[in-house]
Amino acid sequence: MSKEKSLKFLGIGIILVVIQSFFQEHEAFIAIYSKYVGYLTPLIYAFFITIFLDPVVSLIEEKFNMKRILAVISTIILVGFIIFIGIAIIVPQVGKSLRELYDKLPVMQEQIEKYATLGIDFLKEKNILTIGDAEIRESINSFIRDNMTSIQDFGLSAFWNIVWWGVALTKFFIGFFLAFLILIDKEYFIGFLRNIFSIIFGAEKSSATIDFLEKSRKILMSYIWGRIIVSTAVGFITFAVMFVTKTPYAVISGIMIGLGNMIPYIGSIVAGIIAVFLVALANPYKLIFLALAITIAQLVDGWIIGPKIVSETVGMRTFWIVLSVLIGGSLFGPVGMFFGVPIFGMLKLIYLKLLRKEEKQIDE
Repeated sequence: MSKEKSLKFLGIGIILVVIQSFFQEHEAFIAIYSKYVGYLTPLIYAFFITIFLDPVVSLIEEKFNMKRILAVISTIILVGFIIFIGIAIIVPQVGKSLRELYDKLPVMQEQIEKYATLGIDFLKEKNILTIGDAEIRESINSFIRDNMTSIQDFGLSAFWNIVWWGVALTKFFIGFFLAFLILIDKEYFIGFLRNIFSIIFGAEKSSATIDFLEKSRKILMSYIWGRIIVSTAVGFITFAVMFVTKTPYAVISGIMIGLGNMIPYIGSIVAGIIAVFLVALANPYKLIFLALAITIAQLVDGWIIGPKIVSETVGMRTFWIVLSVLIGGSLFGPVGMFFGVPIFGMLKLIYLKLLRKEEKQIDE
């Protein structure tokens, strides 16, 4: 057996051992990540910020014939301005809606208890419910009271999260500064990576590795921008229809459904269920307009914007997209659900490359 094949089998064996260990000792891996990899959080932020901003920097640099540092500064100012405008418009409206929602919690509790009672009475009339309804009603009411209390406690304990958010924001700004340095001198860092890969894999495989990373970057970047555009459109359409029809919680519902749409299929369903719950408690008759808003938004996503922007970027069938979301979510939560699709897209690149290599060997 050649040295190259031996190294390949050794690498595959190590990967399989790591994967097996991950599933067998999942909590231990999470603990290691939290303790050690957490120190690399600013670098991880820098990596994604660089990927996210690089197309904008390149566009400004070429379009206006700017120097690199001026293009980077202009991009940061532009992005900061857009974020500031979004916060200035959205945050006050969200705060107002949350205050209204908090004030209505007792009324919502009464509404839920009322609907639960009506449901039990209906089941009794149809002879579907044969066990004691008093115990069921008390259990439902206790569950509602306990959860309403938990919601109120969550609101009161928000203060203690300020410190955590402060630390997270500090890491983010450090990552932003590192991304600024990388964007200014990106050719140097690309050359540095190329040299590292040349030392490890050799000159020929280094070029193939860089080519794979570039294709992966395009998939990731296209997917992220595509989901942002699609989700923004879905959220805005939902908000617009609900606002015109004077449906309660238009702002919160639009934001939730827009953010939920960032996670294919599953996110939209969860966000839609929460929106239905809020509107049903405030004004059940407006549910028809909420359904209309969600239907229009999903039609635009599924038939107009989505296929043009997102589906073409990863080139995966619906089955694989849903599977990637489920696997990513089960392993890494919401972050895994979002990045599961582009990661599967990268795995598809490896699969196609290996398949072409095998077909070439067969032909020879």
